[in-house]
Amino acid sequence: MTGQPILPLSATPAQSAKPPTTGKIEDFRPGYPRFTALIASHSPFFIFRRFKRLRARLLLLKQDQLSILESELDQIDQREKAPIFLGKSRIDRNAERLSVLSRIESALVDYDSFIDKTNLALTLSDAESRDVQSLRNWVDGNGCLAGNETSYLEHDRDLVSLVPTLDNAVKRFESWIEERLVQFLPKFRESNRYVSSDPNVHIYNGPFVSRVAKGLLICLVTLLLLLPIVVCNVVSTAAVRIFIVMLSTIVYLLVLSGLTRAKTTELVVAGTT
Repeated sequence: MTGQPILPLSATPAQSAKPPTTGKIEDFRPGYPRFTALIASHSPFFIFRRFKRLRARLLLLKQDQLSILESELDQIDQREKAPIFLGKSRIDRNAERLSVLSRIESALVDYDSFIDKTNLALTLSDAESRDVQSLRNWVDGNGCLAGNETSYLEHDRDLVSLVPTLDNAVKRFESWIEERLVQFLPKFRESNRYVSSDPNVHIYNGPFVSRVAKGLLICLVTLLLLLPIVVCNVVSTAAVRIFIVMLSTIVYLLVLSGLTRAKTTELVVAGTT
């Protein structure tokens, strides 16, 4: 029984033999070539799974293997009939113990390596829901990939971004500004047609949005810092001034903790200064 082809086979031999030259996403053949071109066009689209459950399973198995070897070594030491072998490893002739120690060394190297890699995977930033949804929309709209091979995008809690987030506050402002520009300024969407000819695909890589986001963030911080001073100059009651200072400090710290990934000590320092 033969099923229908998953990918469209509309390209002619001449088209398939000629590599894309313009660099647009649609210049690549439907399927993985086009999907990878989309991912490569925007770094935040480098979204993949951590496989935390599988990593935990393998770590448990490797840990148990080491526990078994540890128990074997203890039993060998207890059965040792030549105590001198336990006190001077250079003359140890117990082949069974030497074999177990060699296996322990190999298992520990593998265990430590896997722990380091797992630790690295767990420290990666979670994928932004906005970027995940963008990939889902593209996959649903194009239909050039098998559904079970893009189902990884449905594992929201397991998805990570390979791009480090340097400033979470600026990134949030950038996302909000870009959405508003796309919504209210059609020319802004049309200015990025060099990446994709699809009218439903918008990928912006210029500096304008980042500069506007930083400017708005500076204005917000300045307002939060100077507004209490202005209000305190207007109010003459000492109790009200103290209340305003306390309230403004709380609001400032709430905004700081919500927009950034500041640590507790950093919030304490920001509150005292």
